[in-house]
Amino acid sequence: MTNEQRLKIGLFVIRLGIGIFFLALTIQRLVVPEVTQRVFEKFYSFQLPITTSYALGIIQVMVILVFLAGLYKTFSYSALLGIQAVLVISTYKELLNPYKPSYLLFWAGIPVLGALITLFLLRNSDNFLAFQSSANKNLSLSRNFEQWRQQKILDVLFSLSYRTGELSGYLKEIACDVSKLIEIDVCVVTLCQQGFAKVLASSIDLNEEDNSTHSLHGQLTGTVVNTGQNLIVENTKYCTEYGQAPEGINAYLGIPLCTYQGEVIGTICSFHKKPRKFSAQEIDIVELFAERAATAIDNYHLYQQQRQFNQTLEAEVARRTEELRVAQAKLVEQERLAAIGEFAASIIHEIRNPFSTIKLGLNYFNKLDLSPQAQKRLLLALEEAKRLERLLQEILVYAKPQTLKLSRLNINDCIHQILEVLRNMPEAIDKNIEFNPGNTDPTIEGEEDKIKQVLINIVQNACEAVSSGDIVKLQVNTNLNLQEIYIQVINGGKPIPPDILPLLTQPFFSTKSSGTGLGLAITKRIVEAHNGEFLIESNGESGTLVTVKLPMVTA
Repeated sequence: MTNEQRLKIGLFVIRLGIGIFFLALTIQRLVVPEVTQRVFEKFYSFQLPITTSYALGIIQVMVILVFLAGLYKTFSYSALLGIQAVLVISTYKELLNPYKPSYLLFWAGIPVLGALITLFLLRNSDNFLAFQSSANKNLSLSRNFEQWRQQKILDVLFSLSYRTGELSGYLKEIACDVSKLIEIDVCVVTLCQQGFAKVLASSIDLNEEDNSTHSLHGQLTGTVVNTGQNLIVENTKYCTEYGQAPEGINAYLGIPLCTYQGEVIGTICSFHKKPRKFSAQEIDIVELFAERAATAIDNYHLYQQQRQFNQTLEAEVARRTEELRVAQAKLVEQERLAAIGEFAASIIHEIRNPFSTIKLGLNYFNKLDLSPQAQKRLLLALEEAKRLERLLQEILVYAKPQTLKLSRLNINDCIHQILEVLRNMPEAIDKNIEFNPGNTDPTIEGEEDKIKQVLINIVQNACEAVSSGDIVKLQVNTNLNLQEIYIQVINGGKPIPPDILPLLTQPFFSTKSSGTGLGLAITKRIVEAHNGEFLIESNGESGTLVTVKLPMVTA
């Protein structure tokens, strides 16, 4: 037999004995007295009307029977003690008379009265005997409520899903569930770093100011973060040693969010507008959800770091792939040009000998006195011979590998040296060439003659694209961050169609009737041999912009 069962039997026996004694005492007092002139005599120390006396007696009997049966679950044992005390006081003369039958019954009831007083003093919230069944019921209800709450917690935890990766929505669910389970007004999840906190989620909608980052200095949440321990403040008005509570908040529960490494990364804060206590079960509930929130935030940060690393890795792979592609394209281009050069050299060698003979014959006929019509045809043949000779020379230059004799060159000085040559070119007559030198010292590693060849070629093309009196701008800019020098030639001539721009640097493509189509192709090859970049842009507003990017050399 368990202690709980022994206690129940003992309480029942005590209650039965006390009840029978009270019942016997009441009946004896109702039977023994004599009624004279509708008033009880020899019973009460005071004369009472019959109706009052019977009513009092009936109430006593009912109370005792209810007490015996335990029907009234909230029946207070002190009420029974009070009724019996009134009965004893009202009949003290009869009870103290040794010649009356009630005398012995009175003295026999003294131990019972002492037991009643003892039991009354040992009561638990005025419920010791008669409240036993009520207490059992309350205990059962409490257990049922705890079971219901535990099931509710399991249901909530099961419904929480972080599969979507939406951290804010997940933390919002946690804040709302905590607010409902422990019945508080507001629950917020904060992220705390370097003495500042930011609200990540809240059980209620907050304004912009509440969602902003704020200092933790002197705040309750700051104490939670600094100590890494739970903080419970039942009444913030009387307990201010841990920091200041938000306005209108009188009860506070703060639980730290800790990672597996023990680092405090935030808090779950529960606020209530009225003072209240927080039970151990409620604290356990919030700690359970705090663990979920900390894990989610930590995993989210790890995910972001991994994502950033993947992006960096992808960018690096793309950059290396592009470098490999460019290097491979250059290698293929060099092999192609080497083959073209070898083939062109052999063809030009075979063409040059008969071409020289033809040219000598044309020069001989040019010394003779010919008719005007013959002279005109002869001059046309000589011009074509010169164009063919120039084409053969450019083919050799284009096909020949670019070997550079590098030295340090100041681009400003290099342009100043050929500026007069540029202005005196046939294509530059009646055109205005403006030069804007770079402010810093634009120094490169390159071959001076080839850089001058690039400048002459792009300025010559720019002058051919504009009308008389127009301006061609030649300017030098530097980018110290990228360590690059930009040589730019700008003309306001007719814009180049977008579909033509990519073709301008291809061999043998020309928009001019007398062009060989190798000028810009040779220019691009020279620039790339200097580890530079050759760009052409054109639009109807600003005209055509040709840019030569070259790596800068620092002292």
